[in-house]
Amino acid sequence: MNIGAAATASGFDINSMVNKIVEAERAPKEARINERRDNVDVSISAYGKLKGSLNDMKFMMADFRRNHDLSARTASSDNNDVLTAKASHEAIPGKYSVKIEQLAQSHKVVSGTFDEDKTMGAGKLAISLGGSKFDVDIPENESKIIDVVRQINRHPSNTGVMASVIKDDAGARLVLSADKSGEQNSIKVRVDAPVASTLQKFGFNPNNEVNMMSEMQVAKDAKVVIDGLATVTSDSNTIKDAIKGVDLNLVAMADSKGDSDAVIDVAYDRVAVGGAIEQFVNAYNQFFETSQQLAKFDPETQEKGPLVGDSIIRTVNNQLRSAFSSPIEGAPDTVKTLSELGVMTTMAGRLEIDYDLLDRQLEQNFSDVGEFFGSRNGFARRVEDLIHAHTGITGSIKGRQNSLSDQMMRLNTEQTNLNRRMEGVQKRTHDQFSAMDSAMGKMKGQLSSMMSMMP
Repeated sequence: MNIGAAATASGFDINSMVNKIVEAERAPKEARINERRDNVDVSISAYGKLKGSLNDMKFMMADFRRNHDLSARTASSDNNDVLTAKASHEAIPGKYSVKIEQLAQSHKVVSGTFDEDKTMGAGKLAISLGGSKFDVDIPENESKIIDVVRQINRHPSNTGVMASVIKDDAGARLVLSADKSGEQNSIKVRVDAPVASTLQKFGFNPNNEVNMMSEMQVAKDAKVVIDGLATVTSDSNTIKDAIKGVDLNLVAMADSKGDSDAVIDVAYDRVAVGGAIEQFVNAYNQFFETSQQLAKFDPETQEKGPLVGDSIIRTVNNQLRSAFSSPIEGAPDTVKTLSELGVMTTMAGRLEIDYDLLDRQLEQNFSDVGEFFGSRNGFARRVEDLIHAHTGITGSIKGRQNSLSDQMMRLNTEQTNLNRRMEGVQKRTHDQFSAMDSAMGKMKGQLSSMMSMMP
């Protein structure tokens, strides 16, 4: 920072001299602050990497537990043209015959023809869908057929009745469609208008033998017969839990061969479960590699990681190894430890899979594998809780990160204070040089005066 112009009396560049003096005092102090700041930045980044690799494993365990990934089932249909299926972890393996007798469909009614340019007069339409109802007031000056359509569709209490206009050679027709299928979701329209009003042509009640509007499509429930015995109905074409843990999605009444039957095969999803176990092993090995890099020390090159000697890494590794080797209380006798599942810890500390043993367990004890991982106090919960103790908001890693953030704030304060002190040093030093320059100027003047008086 330049405070004033360079001196002229002494011939010295005061600003340059002051800056060099201030920089000589600032440099070592600022270098120490920057070095400590860099070290804190490196440590913050290192703990972030450690926390991220642990959380990857924690979130995976939470998903395994919540989604029952280690108890997955498959459900396949031999006739996808008429029926598809999806199974949850509760589905019981087996084959089930399903015959579709009727598909669910939504209600649709249509009016007679109108002149779309003529008004129909004032009145009220009480429209209901199933058990819900809303009233549409039709004002005199907004009673053309398109006005009626807009007021129905825009009504804030509309429960799912969609109005539209179709035109043919005879004129315009009002169409009302339910957005829900099923017999309970039929449309009714009660008209409150003068007897001679055109609005009377919108009245409809499926319980009446005579109506002003006619049905384009009858409201129907879906109906299937399972294993030739159980008849099941649904107001939609998705039938849930008629077969325990299985959702049936009805596609069509008949395929190209005229067949509305399908056989649903529910089975254990051994491929998905094996893949999930591989994901866990890979996630742990990724954490292990990360922790080794962060805590490494090479005695030959003296190269070391940012968290060398850190107690958290040692603690986490020891706790995870213990969790991997300790039996799960209450787990099935066939699978009480990770090694009995075929997942082993190597001498180097990584995990590896004995695929022969894993395949055998999935083939013979599939349900036990799911219980080992996903039960209330199973392996997934154990690992999740263990990691959360370190990565959670009150965990050990968060504590270190908070401490490092506090250090960074103190270093920033030190830098601010140093900058303030250096500004004072610069001003005082500049004032001193300026005073010296002024004195030298006076001395030169006095000397010049004395010289001029000499003969």
